[in-house]
Amino acid sequence: MNTLNQMPFRAVASLIQCSRRTLLLAALAACFCWQAKAADEVPHVRILFLGNSYTAFNLLPGMVGELMLSSQMLAPHIGSNLQGNYTLERHTTNAEGMALLKQGADDGKPWDVVVVQEHSVVSAAAAVDADAKLLMENGLSKLVKSAHELNPKVLVVVFQVWARHEKLWKEKSDDALATGADPAQARARTHLANANAVKAAQEKNPGAKIIVSPVGDFWWLVHDEYPAMSLYAEDGTHPDLMGTLLSAYVIAGSIGGREVVEQSTWMPPDCPAVQVARAKKVVLDHPEVFKAAGK
Repeated sequence: MNTLNQMPFRAVASLIQCSRRTLLLAALAACFCWQAKAADEVPHVRILFLGNSYTAFNLLPGMVGELMLSSQMLAPHIGSNLQGNYTLERHTTNAEGMALLKQGADDGKPWDVVVVQEHSVVSAAAAVDADAKLLMENGLSKLVKSAHELNPKVLVVVFQVWARHEKLWKEKSDDALATGADPAQARARTHLANANAVKAAQEKNPGAKIIVSPVGDFWWLVHDEYPAMSLYAEDGTHPDLMGTLLSAYVIAGSIGGREVVEQSTWMPPDCPAVQVARAKKVVLDHPEVFKAAGK
């Protein structure tokens, strides 16, 4: 299999259209809303997630809500529409997701934050392939436009995904090779493509607030500092419970700031406390990763 530089995106696109397995439970593919209970004096934040299996695995939206609630700094209202293998462009034509965006949160108020996640292959391909670049930038720009029209103060958070596990390159996985020659290149391409897409969306939507949540960059950092810590599910693509928790820390920090992560006390019951503490510490110790996310 050739690397993406030698592979037209039209060929890569077939990887997106044809799923080898059922990645999402039906209940996750449909939208759901969840409201956390908190004291009235705690500011409420309404967050909508639009993504695919990377967001759905281990109920990432709910984890973000749990972290915010346990910090006692934010009272989250969480909604999501998660569709297997979706690109941002496909989300713009998904009636169910767009209806949820227009409907707003369960308290009848518009979403304060919309977290969007691009397909993992497109996220990397968009750095080097013109077709993928156009697909990602158009999809993001359309979602930003729709969200901004409904709430001019909305914050759009671009969920930057991680590179696949290195074992998939050794196995010559088509999906892995479509993102780069190795994990380092895939990660660099994803970082660049997300930054470029945000810049393009801001140019098309002046005044819109858009940031990159550098989830993938923190995955790389945790892997470098704690190589024995597992973040991947067995398929080497999706997150295990620890990987989802790390992602939730980064997204919660992107939305609520360092204090939300620092003050959070919640953790999944099946995650070793030592690993949770290490992941949380990495996020808190590296604010420069957040600052460099969109550059």
